[in-house]
Amino acid sequence: MSTLRISGFSGLDTEQMIKDLMKAENMKVDRVKQDKQYVEWQQEAYREIIGDIRDFQSTFFDVLKPSTNISSASSFAKFSYSVTSGGLESSALSVTATAAASKSLTIESIDRLATKDTWKGEASGLRGIEISGLNLTDLKASGKDLEFSLAIGSDAKTINISSADLAGINTSAELTTALNTKIEAAFGSDYNAVASSAGTEVKFDFAGREVKILKSGDNQETLDAFGVASGASSYGYETQAIGDLFDFTAAGIDVTALNINGQTIALSETDTLTQMNKKLNDAGAGFEISYSQLSDSFTMVASQEGSVNNITLDDANTEAFVTELFGAGVTRTAGENAAMTIDGTQVIQSSNVFEMDGMTFDLKATSTTAIDVKVGVNTESVVDNIRSFVTEYNKLIDDISGKLKEKRDYDYKPLTDEQREALSEEEIERWEDRAKLGILKGASELDNMLTQLRNAVIEPIEGVGLSMNDIGISSASYQDRGKLSIDEDKLNLALENNYDDVVGLFTAKSDVAYTESANRSERFKESGIGDRFGDILKDYVRTTRDSNGNKGILLVKAGVENDTSVLQNDLSKRIAGYDTRIDSLMDYLTSREDYYYTMFTRMESALSQLESQSASLSGMFSGGA
Repeated sequence: MSTLRISGFSGLDTEQMIKDLMKAENMKVDRVKQDKQYVEWQQEAYREIIGDIRDFQSTFFDVLKPSTNISSASSFAKFSYSVTSGGLESSALSVTATAAASKSLTIESIDRLATKDTWKGEASGLRGIEISGLNLTDLKASGKDLEFSLAIGSDAKTINISSADLAGINTSAELTTALNTKIEAAFGSDYNAVASSAGTEVKFDFAGREVKILKSGDNQETLDAFGVASGASSYGYETQAIGDLFDFTAAGIDVTALNINGQTIALSETDTLTQMNKKLNDAGAGFEISYSQLSDSFTMVASQEGSVNNITLDDANTEAFVTELFGAGVTRTAGENAAMTIDGTQVIQSSNVFEMDGMTFDLKATSTTAIDVKVGVNTESVVDNIRSFVTEYNKLIDDISGKLKEKRDYDYKPLTDEQREALSEEEIERWEDRAKLGILKGASELDNMLTQLRNAVIEPIEGVGLSMNDIGISSASYQDRGKLSIDEDKLNLALENNYDDVVGLFTAKSDVAYTESANRSERFKESGIGDRFGDILKDYVRTTRDSNGNKGILLVKAGVENDTSVLQNDLSKRIAGYDTRIDSLMDYLTSREDYYYTMFTRMESALSQLESQSASLSGMFSGGA
């Protein structure tokens, strides 16, 4: 509990005197706060470098970016292609290649393309509005006109056949003729066959557009006599169960036990057409079935090309099911294999897209004339990729080595609270820019990382007959901390004459895993530049823990956002230590200030008593005179 502060009776400026006394004490707090601020700046600087390293990793060492991943052969698989027939570019096929590609070959002929097994059904009769068992007698007996609203797509017209005209109609065919005459008059000559008839059945249908019949006004009576509900649609099958659309039960078909391509598929008669198709297609049985509104028919196609992938119906129940959907007149075109002659050898492939001799072929058309395929390394693209890697690497090295060599200006220390209050924002910024100089000077973690990266370039790679220097890439002087330079003429020559070794120089793989810490030296010797750099960077910025429970070296030092290391790191521990010291010092300052106030209060009390005594004595002496 602080002492009650009362002072000033003596006429002394005790407040100012205490402030002056406390300045020396406050300097202790300021020094600790400055030390803390300096460590916080160090942590920020480390985290900026961690971010730069991770960005570099993301560009050149990400397995999900094979085209720029310098440790992957895919980043070097950049080729130029020539596919010609008779000296002209051929469109019969396209070619892509890997590093293992043959450099040239001749396709004497492409005799046949691979095709998929395809089943096409006849018209199913699902589409349309059917009026079965039409009773003309009942229709005429109503004594009313046959009137309804007919919608075709978004267009709607009223169709009316007068009761007088109905009196002269005696068959479904005659009614259909009368209906089409009215429809054509209402919609135009292209609509002269919307209605059709067969026996006592009348059907409304129009390919490519939905047909609907709706009552006209309140005239429901003639629609009832006509035998059709208002709102009837030619696409009404979409909401009906397949058990109602097809007579599976009467035909003795069990839809719960279908067997196609060795796969058992279970349907329900309550499924809609869409649900049925989804179940069939999602079964993974190697085919896809679909229904076309336009043709009013089913199609079934094998998932893959070639005779080996043809569709098989495994039992009589399944055959009857397919016949019910497709009709007895189903047309089947069995899948065939691709056939061609390459360099004098007949080649059969089940697919039009296939790999052979390090190349992927995509057949587009048959050809009776020879096609010459030539593959060459696109050195320009490879050099561009390597140049980009070296450029970004040098930027990273420049930034880090610059911070390691940066001299600290001891005349500029972190500002105290009092100093900040006396400066403008711009002045504070300029001051702190100077105060941050040399913040990472001589940082051992960064210095060691640069040394390791430089050694990764210099040390030979086991099993690879080239060095980086042999292909025109060399490390500059030690003073430049391992920055790389490129002789592009030398690199182009190496790619043209020794492509495989150049690729191996960057992408060679060791049998020793990164996690096998006991054999890291062996992994280093066997790894190409890509994995060497990748391993070193992971050692410093990985968020995963090693066998000792440690994360990357720089994360242990400074931590990184969005990771547990953000608080669990060496610098954060130092910052927390400074916070503890500041709290203790602040408590000390409070007690020290209270001590000064108490001391001055007592002094003033003593002075007041002395003054009172002096006045009494003075009175006594003056009275005696």
